[in-house]
Amino acid sequence: MPLDPRASLIALVLIPAVACSRSPTPAAAPAPAAPVTAQPAALASGPAGWVKEFGTMWTFDTPPLDYWRAAYDFRADPGWLEHVRLSAARIPSCSASFVSANGLLMTNHHCARACITSASTPDSNYQEIGFVARSREQEKPCPGMYADQLQSIEDVTARVRGALTAQTPERQAAQRDSTIGAIQGACGAGLTCQVVTMYQGGLYSLYRFRRFGDVRLVMAPEGQAAFFGGDPDNFTFPRYDTDMTFFRVYDNGTPRATEHYFRWSASGAAEGDLVFVVGNPGSTGRLLTMAQMEYLRDVVYPAQLAGYERNLTVLRRLAARSEEDRRRLENQIFSFENSHKAVSGYLRGLTDPVIMGKKAAFERDFRSRIETNPEQRAKYASAWDDIARAQSELASFAVQARWYGFGGSQLLNLAGGIVRVHEQGALPDPQRLSQYRGQGLDRVRAQLLRETPVDLEAERLTLAAQLEAASRELPANDPYLAAVLAGRTPEAAARVLIEGTRIGDLATRRALLEGAAGAVQASADPMIVAARQIAPLAAQYVRRAEGLNAALAAGTERLGQAIYAAYGTSLPPDATFTLRISDGVVRRYPMNGTVAPFKTTMYGLYARAAEFDGKPPWNLAPQWQARRDRLDLSTPLNFVSTNDIIGGNSGSPVLNRNAEVVGLIFDGNIESLPNRFIFTDDVARSVSVHSAGIIEALRKVYDAGWIADELVGAGGR
Repeated sequence: MPLDPRASLIALVLIPAVACSRSPTPAAAPAPAAPVTAQPAALASGPAGWVKEFGTMWTFDTPPLDYWRAAYDFRADPGWLEHVRLSAARIPSCSASFVSANGLLMTNHHCARACITSASTPDSNYQEIGFVARSREQEKPCPGMYADQLQSIEDVTARVRGALTAQTPERQAAQRDSTIGAIQGACGAGLTCQVVTMYQGGLYSLYRFRRFGDVRLVMAPEGQAAFFGGDPDNFTFPRYDTDMTFFRVYDNGTPRATEHYFRWSASGAAEGDLVFVVGNPGSTGRLLTMAQMEYLRDVVYPAQLAGYERNLTVLRRLAARSEEDRRRLENQIFSFENSHKAVSGYLRGLTDPVIMGKKAAFERDFRSRIETNPEQRAKYASAWDDIARAQSELASFAVQARWYGFGGSQLLNLAGGIVRVHEQGALPDPQRLSQYRGQGLDRVRAQLLRETPVDLEAERLTLAAQLEAASRELPANDPYLAAVLAGRTPEAAARVLIEGTRIGDLATRRALLEGAAGAVQASADPMIVAARQIAPLAAQYVRRAEGLNAALAAGTERLGQAIYAAYGTSLPPDATFTLRISDGVVRRYPMNGTVAPFKTTMYGLYARAAEFDGKPPWNLAPQWQARRDRLDLSTPLNFVSTNDIIGGNSGSPVLNRNAEVVGLIFDGNIESLPNRFIFTDDVARSVSVHSAGIIEALRKVYDAGWIADELVGAGGR
């Protein structure tokens, strides 16, 4: 479930675009959103006052001990919680866990794709054939990979809020950022620190991590085994995936020795079991207002989906050029396909009257609590209307803000950066666009002076697609279209711009950046000419959006403070890609007029391949074909539970009461996608690889018995 950090300029609803599993208007303002027609909904309260719609993504500093005791007769003592926290890890975009005393780290295959690709050799594509180290010496380094282990959590709310003395939202935002930077900069030696905004500003927590930067690949299955069923089966159940990968963490050149790691349950999960998912969910929107959710529904998500479709069309065309291109682009294609399916699910949730009705019910309850408290009413009651006004104004120019910029081409973006550096550098710092204030100008300049490989065909195709889409949304006499198209078709304009520019050449960029402003103004390079014309068109909307986003952030923070004042920690905060623990139960669910089983087995894997005649994406990886007779086909392969997960949870361990591994999270079913906004567990399920299936595959498919022994404690080296 990789986290997708892409976000729109005007999409400040404080949640990134996507998910897991394996991102402005016509001339007139849009019509008001249709009213929700569902009957009034009641909030579902559970044991100890827990409000079910807000899920179970609990933080480790406020675990719901009374709720667990009342709901499951489970008592977690401080030692259990500390052991679980120190056995968990966070890796780029995903979750992981230590599963041996010698630094073995478990996550998903789709979380390790970048490492698997970089470890591959010219004649061995490990995405296709898999990889198993046969000795420590064969474990392959993973450049850029790291593992963060959470050491402590500290409430720093008073320090952050105490620094906010300015009167305007923009200045307060600058003060907040400066204070957070100072707190993080004062982190202890050997630690990585992050100030995390909880409850949209109701609480600020300092998370201290120990970071391990030497991470090596130990084992990865074939991509086909890890992602059996491909995109059609993504976000579905029943599933038959071995979506696992094992790394090893090294410390000072030797495998990290630790007493805090998760022991292995050979029998794994059974129906009805209490299970915990420990990982780093990326983002949710359960504390958003109705206005913010409507903005996502009407403005952000439709535009994101259209963008994903354009990118996929271009990437698939480029990947078809050669085997080298296919290998180079397969991870990008995987990511965009995953994001498209996820955002489609989120959008379905926002058009579901039942979900929107539940959200409206919560908002009514929340507002009534604030209204009945005079002090809280004076502080917070106007926040909802302030947010709604900001979202409405952002929507009024969303089309222009989306297209008036330097997107659609790496070369156009470089040209735009050169124009902006000269333009903004001539202004006093407070008058600059926010990206160029302080050290921002130098950061942009440094980026422009980096060697940048450019695929000219990719540039032409992506820019043509961008201009074609802009032509469909903007009026024919729009100034942006006039500047960029100059009367040409989108395809012809893209060709002229890409073939005529020299901005891809570093020496050309350096000459323009280091020369006088007149050099940029005098340049006849077609990309610079286009960027000069686009810049003033875009600036008016960028400045307008910056002001509205600052006001929106201020209103959202006030609302977060109100939520915290009204409900305290009885509601878990929205996901923040920091460590959480979610409780749930292994349970079947109703599906298509029948019942989905709680588990699948290896029998089902071979049956599903046979039912599709072994054709992609339901073809078996060669080792699974050759070694069928070795396997106990009744071994569980995947299973479902009611745990609360989202993007970022990929690679999270699933634990039993004894903190033993019973599974490995890798997906959620399609019904779980609307849980981004309102949590339900009637049919929504998390999907995991079963611990018994992992051991069976390691021993009998991959001849990796030594890894299995290390997991179950029978050996290891």
